[in-house]
Amino acid sequence: MAKVGWMGFSVHSMADTNAALRHIESLTRETTRVQERIATGMKVGSARDDGTIWAIAQGMRASNGAREASLRSIDMATGVVEVALAAAGGISDLMVEMKDKLVAATDASLDEGSWRILMSDYIILGNQMNRLAENAEFNGINLLNNGASDLSILVGDDAGDTMTIAAENLIDGGGIVDVALTGTLPYSNTAHIVSQPDQAMVATFEQSMNDVNAALSRLGTGLKTLQIQRELLTKQYDATAKGIGNLVDADLGRESARLKALFVRQELGIQALEIANRAPRSVLGFF
Repeated sequence: MAKVGWMGFSVHSMADTNAALRHIESLTRETTRVQERIATGMKVGSARDDGTIWAIAQGMRASNGAREASLRSIDMATGVVEVALAAAGGISDLMVEMKDKLVAATDASLDEGSWRILMSDYIILGNQMNRLAENAEFNGINLLNNGASDLSILVGDDAGDTMTIAAENLIDGGGIVDVALTGTLPYSNTAHIVSQPDQAMVATFEQSMNDVNAALSRLGTGLKTLQIQRELLTKQYDATAKGIGNLVDADLGRESARLKALFVRQELGIQALEIANRAPRSVLGFF
């Protein structure tokens, strides 16, 4: 019987000891991974952790990066359109005053000095209207001045996802506005005003007012569309960010519990190793 017991041990292979060591090494590697997940807050921090999940997450991050660029584009464009809209609203208000002066100046009962004074006020208001259009600039972009270009805005996660806000030339004589300004004041006198206005001039002015209000409507619609696009992009960005988190973020509560369990298993493994190490030494008892 003693011989059979002795043959159960091998001082060369020490199988039980090696098994205990492999178990401890496995626990150590897993403990390191859990500690990394707790430290970084991520269960998939690189392709080494899970190549498929990491690749999917990277694609989603790229989409959100493009959405961030689009949000910046929309914010810039919103500033441009808001400034243009404010200036166009001021132009419309000035045109209301101008119409009062113009209609009053058509009164045939007025003497020449009176209607010239009214038309002088009309031209002053028209000059202010032009200045509003010329100064309606944000970040170097003006939608209301002569030669203004349409504004193209990124609104999605692809370079082809764009919308356009059309330029609205509100300078007198630019196509939308035609108020027949005969000069730039101040002048020393009103001699440049060559004739008293008539109903044809009033009709032309009213058409310009309608055209300016239509331009205001287009700008307002463009601004509203930008706001809707921004809300959509923000929701898409947030939903994608949440999806990325679901894929790669670690559950810190669960990882913490797992780490505690691994510590306990490591202690048990060390005890198992000690037991395994004592077994070969018992061979000495046979001698």
